[in-house]
Amino acid sequence: MTSPFRYSPKPNRAHEINWRAWEQEAFEEAAQTDRPLLLNLGVVWCRACQEMDETTFSDDAVIRVLNSDVVALRVDGDRSPHVQERYIAGGWPTTALLAPTGDVFWSDTYVDGDELRRVVDAVLTAWRDRRQELEQEIQRRRRAMEAARSRRPALGLVRRQAADDVLTGAQALFDARNGGFGDAPKFIHAEAVELLFTEADRQSNPDWAVMAERTLDGMLAGEIEDADAGGFYHYALEADWTRPQVEKLLSINARALSALAFGAARVDRPDWSAAAERTVDWVESTLANDGLWAASQYADPDYFHASGTDRSRLEPPPVDDTVYTASVGMWVTALADAGHRLGRPDWVQRASTALDTLLEAMAAPGDSLVHFQDSTGSSATGLLVDLLHAARAALAVALAAERDDALEHARRLTRTLEATLWESAGGFTDHRHDAGSLGALRFRDRPFEENALAARLLLGLARRTRASSYRAMAERILALLSPLAGRYAVEGATFASAVDEFFQLRHLQ
Repeated sequence: MTSPFRYSPKPNRAHEINWRAWEQEAFEEAAQTDRPLLLNLGVVWCRACQEMDETTFSDDAVIRVLNSDVVALRVDGDRSPHVQERYIAGGWPTTALLAPTGDVFWSDTYVDGDELRRVVDAVLTAWRDRRQELEQEIQRRRRAMEAARSRRPALGLVRRQAADDVLTGAQALFDARNGGFGDAPKFIHAEAVELLFTEADRQSNPDWAVMAERTLDGMLAGEIEDADAGGFYHYALEADWTRPQVEKLLSINARALSALAFGAARVDRPDWSAAAERTVDWVESTLANDGLWAASQYADPDYFHASGTDRSRLEPPPVDDTVYTASVGMWVTALADAGHRLGRPDWVQRASTALDTLLEAMAAPGDSLVHFQDSTGSSATGLLVDLLHAARAALAVALAAERDDALEHARRLTRTLEATLWESAGGFTDHRHDAGSLGALRFRDRPFEENALAARLLLGLARRTRASSYRAMAERILALLSPLAGRYAVEGATFASAVDEFFQLRHLQ
């Protein structure tokens, strides 16, 4: 029988632990045996996650303790993003000890075997000797979380001031020396590049364009792009875009392609166009998978830090062959848009064909979509990220390829979003809730970035169809997000673009 769990490709003993999936039976066992849950939350491309398999989870004493004293849960964050969003403790891997209800006692990232045994022993001692105190603390935290999540901000008008706060925050974080935002680490902020170029035109302010241009130049001058094989790494550890974290993700390359194509379509920069072409070539040569694309190539510092002849002697890192609806949707959107902007009808055609394949391969009952599919099967349905990115992909193809049927796909998926995930107070929750939601999944979450993207999707549909209902939904989302936008700074760029598009559309009507 094939294991549902995936481990480091290097020798390890992590499979000797009696891992359980995130399912009702595991929580019931913890409650019935009065044992805490240990959660290992990781992703397959993460080198630190692999190292934890090879070290901590291969330690004899750790294996004995986890098999005898706790109920061990193993969750793939890519496959269960709604679980990850609620439990991640600053990065991968996340290691957490939970009450049988799923409430967190303790959490950290990578921990060695000695530390993990000490923490498990301390939690077990407290669970045995100070049960009432711990349960009271759990109840206090739960009430605070429920109150925070149930609080409904007053819905007012959508005001441009909230978007201006994002721009001000981005300007404050801009790294004038190296491009990008903040010191280190450095991430690819495609949404911010698009926003800055757009605002430079709207406000006749060339300073915004300079920030965007320096960001793209910094990316290409550093090491975040693989100079040998092409494709962009996850992020850089240094402010000058050097020392990259060397996993390569389809979603990250979609962001890079979007930023480069948007800039190259605005400024005559053949180097940006060439980088966009290299990105497409790498994705197609390395991640193409039955008409769609795989999710990632694993981090392998020995391989990616080698160059030229030295690299050619090494075995390339594995590719995770899982097809995720959300990441493929992101790539289709980026590819269709880049093809349209840069005059590459072959990219548009590839995106158009892939959209049809995606919607057929990932279809689920109720006009929904499965989250992922691989050689072992497919997952549950109905996540916001999947419906949202598939609908955005359909709209992008409709515009780039002039396909009316793709527009209908976007409208159909948006109807599913509204029917299954729309909250009466406005905004979309990240997954469908039911009485059996486990642990922190019982708390409804309306994620900021995904709702801002949903607003842009709705405004795009309103612009194309002239249906006022789409604009009305977008308005409610933006009103909901506006009080929160200032705290996001550069991470709020999608929201700021949505606000700009909202006002543009109002002027068109």
